[in-house]
Amino acid sequence: MSAIAGHPRAIDLSHTKTTVVSQTSQDLVEKTRRADSPLEDGLPYQQSIALLHAARERLVFTEGYPVPLPKTEDELVVEIKAIGLNPVDWKSIDYNFAIPQLPYIAGRDFAGVVIRAPTASSRLRVGDLVLSPSTDYRDIRKSAFQEYAISTHQNVARIPRIIATTQGASIGVAFVAAALALGVSLGLKLPDLSGEKGVDLWDAVRRLPSGALPADVEAECVSSIEDNERLQHGDHIAIYGGSSTSALFISEIARLGGLRVILLADGVKHGGRLGEREGCILVDSHDPLRAIEIVRSITKGQLRFAVDTVGKETAGYLAQMLQSDSQEGRRSHLVGLTGVPKEKVDGIVAHSVPIKVFHEVPSIGLSMMNWLERALETEAIILPEVEQASPSGLDGINAALDRMRRGEISGRRLVVSV
Repeated sequence: MSAIAGHPRAIDLSHTKTTVVSQTSQDLVEKTRRADSPLEDGLPYQQSIALLHAARERLVFTEGYPVPLPKTEDELVVEIKAIGLNPVDWKSIDYNFAIPQLPYIAGRDFAGVVIRAPTASSRLRVGDLVLSPSTDYRDIRKSAFQEYAISTHQNVARIPRIIATTQGASIGVAFVAAALALGVSLGLKLPDLSGEKGVDLWDAVRRLPSGALPADVEAECVSSIEDNERLQHGDHIAIYGGSSTSALFISEIARLGGLRVILLADGVKHGGRLGEREGCILVDSHDPLRAIEIVRSITKGQLRFAVDTVGKETAGYLAQMLQSDSQEGRRSHLVGLTGVPKEKVDGIVAHSVPIKVFHEVPSIGLSMMNWLERALETEAIILPEVEQASPSGLDGINAALDRMRRGEISGRRLVVSV
């Protein structure tokens, strides 16, 4: 395969790995050295990556690629030790979305060791083990499918010693989506933990100065749910796709917040595991119409909150479970992590998670990561079941993604050790 302009020569993953560095790459490395790079003092100038050249193609193992450099004082460099795979990692390749440039480095979740701390004042130190949800997918310096990545101090959480690195890599993006769905879109305060005050994201986004929120998510953040409509202790919440990692974190935060959680999932596949989860009611989703009747019976037809983690069709089923007639000025609310029904229903507000708030508004991202750190330290939340991919390493990512394509990974996270 020929070299791509501005990048080192690519090596097909099916071949034996060799180090092949183009002259273009060598020139870039020398420029990096001459620019008083912050990656001096014996740290590497080059790395290996898994590179995507085009949609619907295999990732290509590429050596001699420059290590990414910090650009701002709040950025840090992480040596990646484990990569958590998400459904979007293969779906974006196969269906050609969320690929802002080619060639492209993909990957949304990683955990590793801080090898360059932020120059700004920070709680982080060199040697800290951290997890990073890479929601800023347009910046490939922050992508997971490489040996070294950039993050910011407000977008990482330190991993306590009681949690394995592979476990840490399974948490990030799913937690961020869950916290924003509940905290911003539905107004639930992230609960107090071991005497430390929780986080009111709904209030926090409304207190931001004008212009601080990205324009395309401002309405979702500040005007999609009123104060008197917010989730409260004792409310029911239904979650479709209850076996997913996002559903796990939604249900765990909801449980801590005193909500009554209804999980909709395949009872045959996941009944044994989900049926024993504290504070949750499992409803078999095999027959969606019957599931709708069961949920309406459980909630006496007064369900006002639901989150879908699967797709537009299942979000439509949730809409049928929700109370559609507003009472006392309070509407029902449906959050779709992967889409909402096309048809609008009076009395039901459809929400999309404002994910970019996490990385574009530093105070919001930091408050979420501080809460997560405390939750991990105190073992307040259940973490996903993890399966380590084999083979390991960046050149094992294609095989791992293939397993996800075939539907072999359900109810757990597949993690690639690097």
